[in-house]
Amino acid sequence: MIQPRALAVATLALLPLAAPAATPTAVAQDEFEQLLRQELAAVESASPDELWSRAAAVRGLAREFDGARVDSTVASLLAQETGGRAVLLLSGLSLQGEDPDLEDLSGRLVALLDSDDRAVARGAAGMLASPGFARLPSDAREDAREALRTVVEDGERDPALRLEAAGALHVHGDGNEKRLAARQMRAFLGSADPELRALGALALARSGAEITGDLMDELERLAALPGPQGVLADSYLRRERDRELYDRKLKNQRRYYEANPADVRVDQRSDSPESQFRTILEMVKSYHLDGDKVEEDRLLDAAMDGMLRYLDEHSAYFAPVEFERFEQDLEGEYGGIGAYVSVDRADSLFTITRPIYSGPAYEAGLRTDDKIVRIEEWSTIGQPLEDIIKRLKGKPGTKVKLYVWRQGMDLRKIDRPTEDMAVTVARARITIPPLNYETLPGDVAVVDLREFSRTATRELRKTLEELLASGTKGVILDLRNNPGGLLEEATSVAGLFLPKNSLVVTTRSKIGPDDKHFTEDEPVVPMDMPVVVMINRFSASASEIVSGALQDHERAVVVGERSFGKGSVQNLRPIPGVRDDQWRDENGNRRYDSWETLTYDADKDGQFDFAPRIKLTVAKYLLPSGRSIHREFDRDLNMINPGGVQPDVEVGARDIDTWRLEEINRINRQRKAREYVDANWDEHRELFVELAVNDDRDPARYPGFEEFYQGLSTPLPVDDVRFVLRQEIRRRVQDERGRQFGNADYVEDPQVQEAVTALLAKLGTTPDSVPEYATTFKPRASVGVNVAYGERREVEETLEAVSKAREGDGKLDPETLDRLKHLLEGSLE
Repeated sequence: MIQPRALAVATLALLPLAAPAATPTAVAQDEFEQLLRQELAAVESASPDELWSRAAAVRGLAREFDGARVDSTVASLLAQETGGRAVLLLSGLSLQGEDPDLEDLSGRLVALLDSDDRAVARGAAGMLASPGFARLPSDAREDAREALRTVVEDGERDPALRLEAAGALHVHGDGNEKRLAARQMRAFLGSADPELRALGALALARSGAEITGDLMDELERLAALPGPQGVLADSYLRRERDRELYDRKLKNQRRYYEANPADVRVDQRSDSPESQFRTILEMVKSYHLDGDKVEEDRLLDAAMDGMLRYLDEHSAYFAPVEFERFEQDLEGEYGGIGAYVSVDRADSLFTITRPIYSGPAYEAGLRTDDKIVRIEEWSTIGQPLEDIIKRLKGKPGTKVKLYVWRQGMDLRKIDRPTEDMAVTVARARITIPPLNYETLPGDVAVVDLREFSRTATRELRKTLEELLASGTKGVILDLRNNPGGLLEEATSVAGLFLPKNSLVVTTRSKIGPDDKHFTEDEPVVPMDMPVVVMINRFSASASEIVSGALQDHERAVVVGERSFGKGSVQNLRPIPGVRDDQWRDENGNRRYDSWETLTYDADKDGQFDFAPRIKLTVAKYLLPSGRSIHREFDRDLNMINPGGVQPDVEVGARDIDTWRLEEINRINRQRKAREYVDANWDEHRELFVELAVNDDRDPARYPGFEEFYQGLSTPLPVDDVRFVLRQEIRRRVQDERGRQFGNADYVEDPQVQEAVTALLAKLGTTPDSVPEYATTFKPRASVGVNVAYGERREVEETLEAVSKAREGDGKLDPETLDRLKHLLEGSLE
């Protein structure tokens, strides 16, 4: 199971000199998705009772990962999953996100109430009790309540499920339904079955029922027993005792003030907001059950954050630690060995999931799936992930000796590594690559810009200049899943494509004149070169500014899905009179590094601390045409303006049936594809490099494919198995070439195919004129039943004949009819 912070730290083997340098928000979305898929693989062996807490632990990392990226990954996986436990985990994660689709989540959980797996059904009922569903639209809420009522009243259903459903109905139901739920809980409390009686007591206590009589007796009986039920019963009894103590304390306080009115503080009678705030703070500290356990500074931080977030979802208060993380995200740099890491679930070893190819780890020879079993003289076996990372930390320029075990080595060397396994890595400050790029057939360049950090324009300019020098004929800028970043970087990035002095965006506030942002330099990409921009529903803020500006100036064709719709401007402001700690900047980078000397330490703790900041929404963005991209809701959460950038060519992401995705994940967990690649790599290295780029969607190009396919005993169509092998080959090839494949996979990705088609149209040609596209852009139907490898050609020829008939007179020739009948009969068998 992933530990509370393990998933965050697991993403990077960073050696930052300031702790937040290991911020996982900078991690590419595919790496987070890989880790989340590992967690999903593990939930099949987990009790559904654990899933909500596991979801909460993962969601707790949203402060360290980029929230938009977390939400997009969770939503994408949830749309593909049908496994009960996986849906429960992903639903729990989604519920705690910024803008969950409550209607979709409710529908999925209601469907699980009928699961054959009783534990999954109970988990779904328990999750429906979440307060978040209080915001469900009325129709969806009524559907959920009706489903819960049906379960509660069905005496044939699992008793534990009925109790969970009663708990959810008690939370969301009307008066009659709450009474129904309470009656059912009371009925179970009176059961002769000890287990049902225990479940009924715990359900009643959870609903907030007064703990007296039979309920008190049963909870006291349970509290005396070991195990989770005993712990839970004891906590309810403690809560009841605390409530009674609070009531007595409050009554005594009232009696005292009634007897001694002169002792009531003057400021408690004051009408000033400041005095009322102080009075409330004192009441919290005096009367709240945990009032004496929480530091006053934390309460003040929460109050200020609550005040700002009441205004809108983007305004916020940053306590010093939170601002430290935020600042690191924007820097786009960290100190470390440069590798994404995790603990491999298959062997529990500290593993490199992918080196950063510009970093020292890769330069030293570390590759994907390498296991670091010792650091210097300290074994990593069985050590907490965070402790391993701390051992790697150090000043850039210093060296660290790692012992690396690889597949095929003697297993005894894991515990007793030898010197031939040693690799010395020089620590360095790493710039997190803000982009990836590929040159596709037809001299089409695709640049995947992941975020608008402070290094974005610099890196993009350099990349575009290299691409142009190599003969690029057109550029596709991929802004899918890009959550945004700095406004000045958005303006500068747009300036790489637009003429000098072009308006990019206007910010309009309630005070002062409009602030117009213009490009300052001549474009890098020639104005006669076609440009396409790809966006999706997770493209936000700066991504929308750039795509919208290029669209308004008719400089680019926009392809994909309507973007997120974040068009408000936030300013980050210090609080007057409070300053950051000061330090001697020994390397002149204007950032504090942990080896540098503090010259001013406000709290005398020997650690550098930022002062707090506030983030205020002060204006809204307007695109050059004057349109707003901001998605707006009224106080009742009714959408007023969908916002976002509407693409010129709308196309969704690659879709795949849930059962097929689950089967693909199963094969990947068994490492069958990796074993295939390892066994064939030396003999077919050059071929694999070709297949990683383009395999023409032809499984016959893979050595021994038929034998591999038959050995899997899988219901997957042949093309899905080809896809699995190709993805593993691409992972291996990117390690060999030292550069990650971007998202521009024209073989598999329909959005990339549409973008390429749009760009070629600007060049006066079509995909059919490029051989690589002619064999991969052709739409292929997904056969829902498995066919033998030798029958694949017959299937494709039949589908092609049907397609031609539809385009013509709609009539099929006798031979095609016979083939189609044969295939259908085989499917029905």
